[in-house]
Amino acid sequence: MLTLLRHRGFVLIWAAGLFSSVASWLLLTGLPIYVFGVTGSALTTSAVFLVELLCGITLGSFAGALADRFDRFRLMSCVATLQAAVVIPLLGQPDHHLWIISLVAGAQAVLTQTFDSARNAALPRLVEPAQLVRANSVIALNMSVGRLIGGSLGGFAITRDGTRYLAVGATVAFVVTAALITAGRPAAHHGAAEPTTLGRTSSFFTAWRHGLTATVRNRAVRMTIVSVALGGIAQGLFVVLFVVFVSRALHADGTLTGVLRGVQAIGGVAGGLIVGMLGARLSPRLLMSLGATTFALISLVIWNGPTVTRQPEWYIVLFILVGAPGIAYGSGAFAQIQQSVPDTELGRAFGVYYAIFNASQGLGMAAAGLLGDVLSVVLVLNVQALLYLASGAVAYFGLRSVRQQPHPVRQRDTVEVG
Repeated sequence: MLTLLRHRGFVLIWAAGLFSSVASWLLLTGLPIYVFGVTGSALTTSAVFLVELLCGITLGSFAGALADRFDRFRLMSCVATLQAAVVIPLLGQPDHHLWIISLVAGAQAVLTQTFDSARNAALPRLVEPAQLVRANSVIALNMSVGRLIGGSLGGFAITRDGTRYLAVGATVAFVVTAALITAGRPAAHHGAAEPTTLGRTSSFFTAWRHGLTATVRNRAVRMTIVSVALGGIAQGLFVVLFVVFVSRALHADGTLTGVLRGVQAIGGVAGGLIVGMLGARLSPRLLMSLGATTFALISLVIWNGPTVTRQPEWYIVLFILVGAPGIAYGSGAFAQIQQSVPDTELGRAFGVYYAIFNASQGLGMAAAGLLGDVLSVVLVLNVQALLYLASGAVAYFGLRSVRQQPHPVRQRDTVEVG
């Protein structure tokens, strides 16, 4: 792990991802609070999430294709700059013009997915194949740390001066993101491959279709995405029914809901550090299966815990613990794709990854909405835990016969450290 932190290019790209995550969580936390405060409608508030989800599903694979067609580091810098520009309308206090917030939320969803696809595809150009799992775990820390910082600041900013402070904070963070990537590009870029002949001469849609076809034919990617889809459905069930569980099963209010969602980030940070130190000893397949299985077992304890105790301290500890296996699973899934797909197709592979995850999460949300008031919330959440078990089983058995064939990025120069 120390080797990664000595690599100037990696550190700068990691720091850029951290600022991007903080900005994203500022908006993810602040905008729904603002919409609910203005309208008092849960349905209208949920529409913000729906717009983000639909944009990610419909445009996600196209966003990934951009990462294969253009210089990935320059693309990340341009995307961060666009993200800063997109939030400028929030400076004017949209009030009841909620279509402005919907446009901002949808644009941010697509741009964030483009940034993440480009970053994940660029990672094999920054580190050696043996360091990919560790690198992914360090990158994954950004989500947890970004949630801790951005989530807290987002709630504070929106209560101080509407969307104005929120927009200023997000703009500053996105501008810093772009600056860090620009600074890190020279140190990271000397191993980069040129676009393929197909990427240079074909139309964008031809290259996009070619990438989708290649992704579907890759068994390792197919099995990884099936596993991720099962996890996405489970995540969608959780997002909707978690609040219901706290209210109906724990007989608690929104304060405990916020605390439990927040402390997951603590486990995520710990999980990122643990995987960063030990992850190289495990294959991506084992990380995925162990992560999903552990997540499922802890979830089963949580959902069935009220039959034994409703003490908040017990659930705070469990929600801290549940943050770690999620990092292990995500790090393994990213490394599995990075090791199984040629560099020239990685952007499209991650575009498909995010699109499928968003679609499956939406399916889980819809199922939760239909079943949450008809069946016992504990029963449905037990099914959610079983879906994570199935996700781990698909990763373990579906990827067992897949041989890893790393795809080098042409001939690297000596990796720069400093």
